[in-house]
Amino acid sequence: MQAGLRNREIRREGNSRAALKVPAQQSLASGTAAFAQALLLLLALSLPAFALRMETDEAGRKVTLPDHVHRLVCLTPSVTDSVFAIGAGSDVVGITDYTLYPPEARQKPSIGEVLRPSLERIAVLHPDLVIGVAAFNDAETIRGIERMGVPVFLVNSSGLKGLYSSIASIGRALARQSQASDLVLRLQARERSVRAQAASQAHPTVFLAISIDPCITAGHSAFINELLVAAGARPVTDDLPQEWINLSIEAIIPRKPSYVLLLKDAPFGLKEMREHAGWTSLDAVRAGRILRIDDRLQYPSPAAFDALEVLVRQLRSADSR
Repeated sequence: MQAGLRNREIRREGNSRAALKVPAQQSLASGTAAFAQALLLLLALSLPAFALRMETDEAGRKVTLPDHVHRLVCLTPSVTDSVFAIGAGSDVVGITDYTLYPPEARQKPSIGEVLRPSLERIAVLHPDLVIGVAAFNDAETIRGIERMGVPVFLVNSSGLKGLYSSIASIGRALARQSQASDLVLRLQARERSVRAQAASQAHPTVFLAISIDPCITAGHSAFINELLVAAGARPVTDDLPQEWINLSIEAIIPRKPSYVLLLKDAPFGLKEMREHAGWTSLDAVRAGRILRIDDRLQYPSPAAFDALEVLVRQLRSADSR
């Protein structure tokens, strides 16, 4: 193509000399300039064009984003799961430690821990966008990434409403609004179905033991607590406003939970609870009324809905015993 341009310029130069009788040197200079302009135009057309747009993230920040994101780093496991769920998994180039869902995401390189990701690892991946969660990713990390010239888009996935909102926002950031909207509608339908099932069955009181020494549980603000309620359970700590709570066993006994819930991956069970002082004071522990629940209930992401549907069936089955 360059040769063609050059030949056309030479022919134009020759014709001009013959027709206008201009001096040879002046004509040569004119032809060279025209060729240079054509070459610059050709180079400009061959370079990739990156259109930019402005979006407001869920922290209220104005963020300049590329029109099409092709190299994305996710700063939390929940963001990774949401990105894959809207069909953008192939654009992910980096995840954080402890990312489990979806399973195929584990093949992506890790940038380190959620609270302390490695800026060096992020830089090596050359992302054109980083998505994080305002509640987890601190300002120092955000500033460090932005100093590299990489935009950071923050979402807020607190509660089911927050999860739906964050998926929609991720869809905006990735120019995948339609896919995000479809996903939210599907998840909302699944939530309604679970609540309808729960309405027709018993609502047992439950205590969620994240740890037994010290005793750590979830309060009203925890995402998992909201899912327990949606499935028909009545957490005995739902009146406590905090997200995570360190309680004494003495504070649990008068609340009289019918069941104690343990995460499937918890490194303790009924045997260990009976060996720890105070736990046998609970009727549920003495009677062995322990339910192992899916750890995906902790994730404010689409993965939680599979676990939510399992939980409502577990509670129905436990009530029928």
